[in-house]
Amino acid sequence: MGIFPAPKFKRFTLERFQLESGVVFPQVNLAYRISGTPSSQPPIVTCTAFSQSYYDLAYLRGAKLALDPKKDWIIHTELLGNGRSSSPSNTPPPFKGVNFPAVTIRDNVNLQSALLNYLNVNRIRAVVGASMGGQQAIQWAVSYPDRVEKAVVIAGSCRATWHVRLFLNSLATCIRSDPAFQEGNYTEPPLLGLSRMSEAWAPWAFSPEFYSLQVYQRYPDTQANSLDEFLAKWRTRYHEKDANDLLCHFQTWANHDVSLTPGMDGCLEKALKSIKAEVLFLPIRTDAYFAVADVTAEAALIPHAQVMVLNSVYGHAAAFGRDKSDRTQLNQAIANFLHQDINPSLMG
Repeated sequence: MGIFPAPKFKRFTLERFQLESGVVFPQVNLAYRISGTPSSQPPIVTCTAFSQSYYDLAYLRGAKLALDPKKDWIIHTELLGNGRSSSPSNTPPPFKGVNFPAVTIRDNVNLQSALLNYLNVNRIRAVVGASMGGQQAIQWAVSYPDRVEKAVVIAGSCRATWHVRLFLNSLATCIRSDPAFQEGNYTEPPLLGLSRMSEAWAPWAFSPEFYSLQVYQRYPDTQANSLDEFLAKWRTRYHEKDANDLLCHFQTWANHDVSLTPGMDGCLEKALKSIKAEVLFLPIRTDAYFAVADVTAEAALIPHAQVMVLNSVYGHAAAFGRDKSDRTQLNQAIANFLHQDINPSLMG
């Protein structure tokens, strides 16, 4: 179940993949795609966000954009649980549906690392991602410090705060509140629960300014003359997604914490100081998920990190280039960062 375009992707299959939880997948699949032509230069790796696919960073990809397939070799990876990589909706028993085990951001990064080994890739020029994709980018820098040259974290952070975890718990509760959900053993999509989730999400995806300035009137999917009309459009946004897939991603997002990386002893400072890559954080001034103050505090613990705040009224949605101004700011910032010379001391 999903709303992705025609499946133009490859599938990397790994036998007996062990998760952090100790659960072993007999076989796990990672959806990926390659843009550009492999060369002697290390590739750029992109990572996907909540319930997204390769297409979520399309605004960064193209001629004269930050990620140019005519110049760059790019490996696009997709999160477990997105409906194309191994997910509750497409995995056979005993891990089908509600029985799909919890996966972490590190599990995803470790699987991506196995893909790169399969492709004979030793070093990564940069890892780029937004939101949950940004979580993967910073986790890459912690888990594989000698492999990553640069990391770009768009509207993401190094760990999920209590604030974010409470928000995600409320969305998951909305899905589970539908009697049709049947504790994850539904036979028909729990559309009431998915509608409730979408309605609860509406004030979080954008900022108060987005609504008070009536910016929502600029776009067909949010344009409305009344609150009821707005909600009628908004509540169907996830009707074509699998509920257990969404819950898988809520759990993965909420449990993100780089300090839990093996060897870091649960210490955030130790984890972040271990990073050798140059890191660019691109928080959004009006983002309700990843506060600028939190991101700035984390960046201060990383030896080679910089923070550029995106001035946008679009809230978290700015991370996906909804507005031309946001797209321009992000493309320029990322392109400049990627083309800066690497500090020789970081090359290992």
